[in-house]
Amino acid sequence: MPLLLLDLDNTLVDRAGAFRTWAASYLAERGDSPDLLEEMVVADGDGLHHKPGVAAAITSLLGLGQDEQDAIITTLRAGVVEHLTLVPDAEAALAAARGAGWTPFIVTNGVVAQQEAKIHTLGLDRLVDGWVVSEGVGFTKPDPRIFTVAAERAGQSLDGAWMVGDSAEADIAGAHAAGIASVYLSRGRAWTASVTEPTAFADSLGEAVRVALASR
Repeated sequence: MPLLLLDLDNTLVDRAGAFRTWAASYLAERGDSPDLLEEMVVADGDGLHHKPGVAAAITSLLGLGQDEQDAIITTLRAGVVEHLTLVPDAEAALAAARGAGWTPFIVTNGVVAQQEAKIHTLGLDRLVDGWVVSEGVGFTKPDPRIFTVAAERAGQSLDGAWMVGDSAEADIAGAHAAGIASVYLSRGRAWTASVTEPTAFADSLGEAVRVALASR
């Protein structure tokens, strides 16, 4: 059973949409201009920026106090879980992978408590065969060792494995370092990274999974 390794944020779950929803709600609750939303989204950096730095930027933008800044850090570290949803084709794509004899397995950077809360809250624990979180294993994508740990936990080999993710630097570079094929989930973005290009490109998770399944 070949391994289908998948990123979590903005691959299986719509983390960008969750942040945008939270930010819009936060502005509305405060009575601030919705025109500030895009600046908050930029400050968030697609979830990749350091949380205290994001909170500090939002605090400066909105003229907040220290207590409000601390509350924002707590919200961001919790992963804005209450606003998260699966990407539209996640359940169908994972079911198709399992039906074709593949082993879907999550490989994600982040904090164990935060990432596992997302997995359990959205029911991904029923849709995949397991996961590894960088904090829990001591390796962060693109370090190829995190992929080796994932394969060991899945009881599978990396031979014939594919990685699907939306980060060129973490997912695609990591897959290349691990010697496995990859699909870059573009989310409407052009490829501008300086790392080695993926095996394939896809606009949606469903398309990405179909590419991997068609390789066998």
